[in-house]
Amino acid sequence: MKYSLNALCGLLRHVLRVMVWALLLSWLTACHGESSFPSNVHGYNHTDKDVGTFTVRIGKSEGGGGFLQAHRESGISCCVSVPNPWRPGMTATVGWTDDYNENYQEREVPIPKYDANHVAQVSVHFLRNGEIKVFIPSVGFWNSNYPLKGPEAGLYPGEDPAEVWNHGRKQGKE
Repeated sequence: MKYSLNALCGLLRHVLRVMVWALLLSWLTACHGESSFPSNVHGYNHTDKDVGTFTVRIGKSEGGGGFLQAHRESGISCCVSVPNPWRPGMTATVGWTDDYNENYQEREVPIPKYDANHVAQVSVHFLRNGEIKVFIPSVGFWNSNYPLKGPEAGLYPGEDPAEVWNHGRKQGKE
């Protein structure tokens, strides 16, 4: 099949024009779009019951962990993309199963304001009163500036995470 030089040049111009517009559009989207960064996921179980598995979804990104024993924290799991910057009304969807890895449940929870320039991890807390809280803190759980405060803060009732970190857990709660 023969093509004229003019036809080939016209096709090439059309392809180049489409590529230039696509490139410009991607640049504009990048400039006005949302940036994000990867963060580890860490779970904390403040309850008397084990959690089979859990996940946290922020936007379209999802990460999570495996088994989460009662009154314990999980190992670090990978990863979820955290939007930069924080926006009012941001939420995370937390999913979890019971200790037999059955009865999947899901709940949408608010994400309190965070500073995207100083993030330690995405922290998911299963609290004794049935609430689930998600924080994206700049400090670890044991730090006195950690956002979870009051009677719900300890993995065991009445426990201060900073005290446990500094002095160890009291007898009978190992």
